[in-house]
Formats: sequence, structure tokens, C-alpha cells
Amino acid sequence: MSSTTAEIAVERDSAERQRSLSAAVRELRTKAGGTDGARAMLVAGGILMPLGFVLILLGWSGASNTVNLYEQIPYSISGGMLGLGLVFAGGFCYFAYWLTQLVYATRRDSADTRMILERIEELLTANAAMASAGAAPAVAPRRASGGTATATATATKPYLATPTGTMYHRPDCPAVAGRDGLRQVDGSESGLNPCRICEPE
Repeated sequence: MSSTTAEIAVERDSAERQRSLSAAVRELRTKAGGTDGARAMLVAGGILMPLGFVLILLGWSGASNTVNLYEQIPYSISGGMLGLGLVFAGGFCYFAYWLTQLVYATRRDSADTRMILERIEELLTANAAMASAGAAPAVAPRRASGGTATATATATKPYLATPTGTMYHRPDCPAVAGRDGLRQVDGSESGLNPCRICEPE
């Protein structure tokens, strides 16, 4: 019965993974098309802004070479105003390209965050299932130093003490690292207290 349930769970997980993969592929296709549009705006901005500056310079050059007002007005309109409009249009294209890149970056960050949260949810579900089945969890919970897990792990290791010292240390304690003449103790001897560096509790 349990094997059948596990097979059903594996099949559901495989189907969910296939659906998420197909959704990711569709999203990649959408992003690729959007990237081409953003690139077009970048190219348009790169063309319009220099062209606008060139028209402004040509209009100024033509208007400065004559003293007649009726000749200066066409240069101002065709060169100055049109060039200024092209400069503004190119600037808007650049601004739209920048906003598009911000949107794509936000979507990528959201997708990464969603993927990480889904992975965490899978691990928590697997740990809960294993805990209910009586097995050891796939990811053991971390505990603070001096907790039950740390105490259990360090109880099986021998401690070290100096010949005349009143404290016992772990083998990796910096207080006894590299020292000679150390003796092994189990920490239950009378007159020995735990080191405050490696055994804060």
C-alpha cells in the first residue's frame, strides 16, 4: 500500500515538473520576443538622438550664415524644432528600453525567488513525510550550540585537558591547539569544568 502511494506521489511530482518545465519554456519564448522589442527601442534611440543633434547643428549653421529673418525661420523650424523633437524621441526610446530592462530583471528575480520557495516547500514536505514515517529527515534541523544535538554529538568525542588544568576542552578548541602533554578525559571527572570557549554551556 505504501509503495503504491509512493509511486503515485512520484508520478504526480513528475507531472508537476513537466508542467513547470513547459511553462518555463513558454516564458523564455516570451522573454526572447520582448528582448527583441527592447533592442529595437535601443537602436531607435541610438539613431534618433544623434540625428536630432545633427539637425540642430545644421539649422544653427544655416541660420547663422544669413541676417534675413525670413531665411532664418525655415532653418529654425526644419533644423532646430525637428532636431529637438528627434532628440526627445530618442531619449524616450532610451527611457523605455531602461524600463523594459527593469521589468525583465524584476521578473527574473521573481522567478528565482519562486523556484527557491518551491524547492524549500519540497524539502519541508519530504521531511514531514519522512518524519511521519519514522525515518530520519533528509535535512536535519540546525540547533544552537549547546543544544541537544550538539551535546549528543560532542558526548561521544573525548575531551582534552592539560596535566594540571581545571578545564576540559574539545580537540578543536583554540586554547589547546598545538599544545603537548595533553590528557584525554570524558568530562565527568571531578574538578574539571567545561571550557568557556568551546563549551559555552
